[in-house]
Amino acid sequence: MTTISKLRWLAASGACFLLLAAGLLVSCRTATLPVPPGVTKRTERVELTGKKVAVDIYLPAGVQPAPVVVVAHGFSRSRKNMAGWGGLLAANGFIAAVPDLPGFADYQRNSRAVTELLAWVQAGKLSSHPVATNGGAVVGFSLGGLATLLAAADDPNIRCWVGVDPVDQKHVGAKAAKSLRIPAVVLRAELSNWNWRGNARSFIKNAGGPLFALRVKNANHCDPEHPGNLLGKIACGEPDPARRDTFERYTLAALRNIFYGDDPALTTLMSATNDPRVADVVLRQGERFIPVKLIGAPERP
Repeated sequence: MTTISKLRWLAASGACFLLLAAGLLVSCRTATLPVPPGVTKRTERVELTGKKVAVDIYLPAGVQPAPVVVVAHGFSRSRKNMAGWGGLLAANGFIAAVPDLPGFADYQRNSRAVTELLAWVQAGKLSSHPVATNGGAVVGFSLGGLATLLAAADDPNIRCWVGVDPVDQKHVGAKAAKSLRIPAVVLRAELSNWNWRGNARSFIKNAGGPLFALRVKNANHCDPEHPGNLLGKIACGEPDPARRDTFERYTLAALRNIFYGDDPALTTLMSATNDPRVADVVLRQGERFIPVKLIGAPERP
């Protein structure tokens, strides 16, 4: 092959590689979900830990005031992969704030960002309708579960932590869990390399306050994402909407019971041992899982 031929071959190969890479990026884009009825969505640019990031805000209609829930995505993902959670929470009476976390894999920084975002929403910088109640909750998926756990351990304004197949790093989360006195919820998938062989089990063992935990049968690590994309499918396997619904069902039940005193939600939690979709159910200090109703908490929507 002559030098010119080699150059042409390299150029053609490079072009093919770029086309394949572009095609992969397009196919890995995350779909945009429709906003549920009765919910409004807006995107804000908020400075968190010194960096401006996009935050999707989901607002419920007909609820005044409303609790705030910050939802944190997993490693290398974005707010778009948790959009379904934002819509679900807002449709059930919560103000949901779903950010692009500022630290790629820096869970300490992302923990501070979660705390700052909750304070930002509750300071009234978002809107006057609905007004945010004192005391909010945090929901974190995967490494976002660790970031939100650290935030919950340090911020007295957080009244509930939900870890959705969370992961630990260097036993930092296990140590933080010991200091938790608020209700904690740990919803696990099956053991895999992506959830560090289920090392969030240490959160269940160490949680210092009321605890609800379970394992969603046959769930893979990416099932809770809503929506997922091709990269998640390649990494974790085929997602299952039914398994995702189970993660969402128990998260929503815990939050609605804590913030709204919702009796059907409590029934859902207490009946988990009879649910064939889940296993390894733990309800510790069950009679105290539902704290005294928050001052100024809203009525049920």
